[in-house]
Amino acid sequence: MNYQQALDYLYSFINYEKSGMPAANPAAYNLERIAYLLELLGNPQANYPSIMIAGTKGKGSTAVLCASALQEAGYRVGLYSQPHLHTYRERIRVDGALISREEVVTLVERLKPYVEQTLEAEASIGRITTYELGTALALQHFADGGVDIAVLEVGLGGRLDAVNVVTPLLSVISSISYDHVEVLGDTLAKIAAEKAGIIKPGGLVISAAQPPEAMAVIESISREQGAKLYRVGEDFTFNATDSVDITSERIKPVEPIILSAPANNAQIEVRLLLRGAHQYANAALAFGALLLQAQSPKGLRITTGAIKAGFEKTHWEARLEVLQDMSNKPLVIADGAHNAESAARLREALASTFNFEKLVFVVGSSSDKDIEGVFRELRRFTAPVSFILTRSRHPRAAVPTMLRDRGFSDNPQAPELVQNIAMALEEAHKLAGKNDLICVTGSLFVAAEAREYYGLALESDGSPD
Repeated sequence: MNYQQALDYLYSFINYEKSGMPAANPAAYNLERIAYLLELLGNPQANYPSIMIAGTKGKGSTAVLCASALQEAGYRVGLYSQPHLHTYRERIRVDGALISREEVVTLVERLKPYVEQTLEAEASIGRITTYELGTALALQHFADGGVDIAVLEVGLGGRLDAVNVVTPLLSVISSISYDHVEVLGDTLAKIAAEKAGIIKPGGLVISAAQPPEAMAVIESISREQGAKLYRVGEDFTFNATDSVDITSERIKPVEPIILSAPANNAQIEVRLLLRGAHQYANAALAFGALLLQAQSPKGLRITTGAIKAGFEKTHWEARLEVLQDMSNKPLVIADGAHNAESAARLREALASTFNFEKLVFVVGSSSDKDIEGVFRELRRFTAPVSFILTRSRHPRAAVPTMLRDRGFSDNPQAPELVQNIAMALEEAHKLAGKNDLICVTGSLFVAAEAREYYGLALESDGSPD
């Protein structure tokens, strides 16, 4: 078996990332299959402590901040995240290094006989999915690699996500907003109930600031589970330092923020590489998570110095990422904002982080996302704005006419329609001058293809088709 054959095997199972998520039902979403497979493997996840992170927005950034700080403290750290931008290998990292092609092959071959046993039990537990198999692969890789701790990002929801088979040191809940409503529910209370499903009996929990409807659910479930709940904004705080914005640079200087934990008598000042004020809250969440996990009997001790150093090194691709910064050409950035709330944060971050005269949006989206909400927020921008609507190669990508019909029903002549990312970027460069900004957004898949266009993808598994 070679690497491509290993990927083909993984993708031969039910792959909701390609086909779209089905409506909530016990056959599609349960923990029985992943628990059965891990039991056959000897429960590799029991060999190391873990931090589990769920949420709608900011969970990936929070995860990489935690992993970077723990690594800076001298620990061997596993990181599991999704989706990937260019290669499946990005999902599984140890000390920042992607799992190798050879390791993927070895693990798939090793897991294959056990997967066959789960298929024999399909009548009672359902058919295993690509995501569940990938989660088992990651947990086994971390055990094989002798990690001191794993940071695990939940893929969807929390309660019935495959990652939730793990019992972590700490459950972390990032910002909750509307997404995957057909699976998680059509109210913030229902969505919060799924996210809060990662809260364990007697465990530790930390939550970002939430809308009241969502926080009430998190508080209720914490009480039911006998878990101790901590909150960003109360137990852990962040404050931006005062500054006067007089710079004419196209990328404004990064201002330091103060992260504080009064109960721990801890405080640090950090300058994040992660751009945008919304990352301040993610940093406070990660700061609290790192201090709290150390309170657990199996937790790892970490200094504020290691947290500061780790945070200041953290980079996360396709999150307000600069793709091109050349003096005689427009500034180009990419951000994977894919729902109304993340589009609103993007709009705010563009205004506060960059100086530009005109803005050109290159937007693509998956067909099952809140397209109307994304454009409602992006169209609120006060600077001169142009829109180019396009699509990625991903099978769930919405065609440009769908984006126009759902995002510009009041003004269908406003956007340009272009059939692929490369052509859309070529058109954007025709519209944008050297003092302008091109922003590629709407989907991580769109951002990934933009990174490839500018030569920033060192490796690619090819089209998800």
